[in-house]
Amino acid sequence: MIINVALLVSITGLLFTYPFDGYFRFTISVVVLATLLLYFKRLPIVRIAVLSGALVLLLRVVLKYPFIDDTLFSAFMHNLPSFGYYLSYGLLFKVLKIRDHTSSIPALILLLSLCDITSNCVELIIRWELTDRSLETILIPLVAVGVCRALLAVVGYYSLKRYRDFVLAEDYAARYAELILIIAKLRAELFYLKKSSADIELVMEKSYTLSQTLNKACPGELAQLDSPAPRALEIAREIHEVKKDYYRVTRGIEEILDVAVSDEGLPVSEFFQIVEQNTRRYISSLDKPITITFNYNGELITDKYYNIVSILNNLIINAIEAALPTGVITVTGQCRDGNLVLVVADNGPGIAPEETELIFAPGYSTKFSEVTGQMSTGLGLSHVKNLTEGLGGEIKLTSQQGKTVFTILLPLANL
Repeated sequence: MIINVALLVSITGLLFTYPFDGYFRFTISVVVLATLLLYFKRLPIVRIAVLSGALVLLLRVVLKYPFIDDTLFSAFMHNLPSFGYYLSYGLLFKVLKIRDHTSSIPALILLLSLCDITSNCVELIIRWELTDRSLETILIPLVAVGVCRALLAVVGYYSLKRYRDFVLAEDYAARYAELILIIAKLRAELFYLKKSSADIELVMEKSYTLSQTLNKACPGELAQLDSPAPRALEIAREIHEVKKDYYRVTRGIEEILDVAVSDEGLPVSEFFQIVEQNTRRYISSLDKPITITFNYNGELITDKYYNIVSILNNLIINAIEAALPTGVITVTGQCRDGNLVLVVADNGPGIAPEETELIFAPGYSTKFSEVTGQMSTGLGLSHVKNLTEGLGGEIKLTSQQGKTVFTILLPLANL
């Protein structure tokens, strides 16, 4: 990093102008040097300034010497005072603690100007170019250039800072969107883990009750290890161990969600955009020319956004899978008649009338993997129905050849 900065400064130091007769020159390299020293606060100030000055001196001698009628030593001595400028600039930059004044633009401009003007004076003294000129003739261009270069350095610093903030904001937004989608999926999985835990608890109770019933029917049977009663009791114990594992998993996920989830509400329009971005990324990964449009109107803010994201994701994925090779999907949302109305429509082959009730049953599916032949779990629409009813809403389906529409009605009072 240090070498790269010094090289950049030294290369820009080759762009210069002569304000007076002699070897003294103004360059834009100091603007680059000041900007980078301000922005990269871990850069060693004096070391960067010394290395930059040394490289500027080397480049000027090497590039100019072949084209002048002079000795190498003379060319070196003519450019040596420029090294004094960079050394003086680095020392003043550190002594004045210019990095501590980045929050105040006027102070920053003043200190950078003072640093530049003083360093130019040091170089002029080394060159003995102050003896035969009036102070006014020298100071006016020095002050003007010093202030201009300070202004450019401040503009460069704040431009880099603003660009960094912009990049960080975009990265934060992307991570935030990803977090919402991940948590929505975790909540869906947690729902089924809790459902399975309840089922396991019921089976365990039935197995334990069976062992007690068998023992009552045949007193003393529990003492006989191979008889049905102790075997039923052993099954109940094993199921109890499985139940404890499920409990640990569900508690772990709940603790993660408690840490990650904020109780503050989120505008529906915001997480609608998150769902749209995620969906477009998913579609772009498929070899399927699908056109999808999103539209939301309303000012609703809700803390139930993970449930709504899960509902939309499941319906949209189903629509994508059902869409024709040139599928068209529309996703809309609006607040109307006391409800948040979500509509997902596609131009797929439609759903047969006899299947419209079955598709919401857990495990029912007509989809399977073309690679493995394995059937889909059939839990997506069942989960949508459970989430919708959990929010006090209802789900409607209308379907015919070439058009399927899912409509979700969620009472605003529950959101």
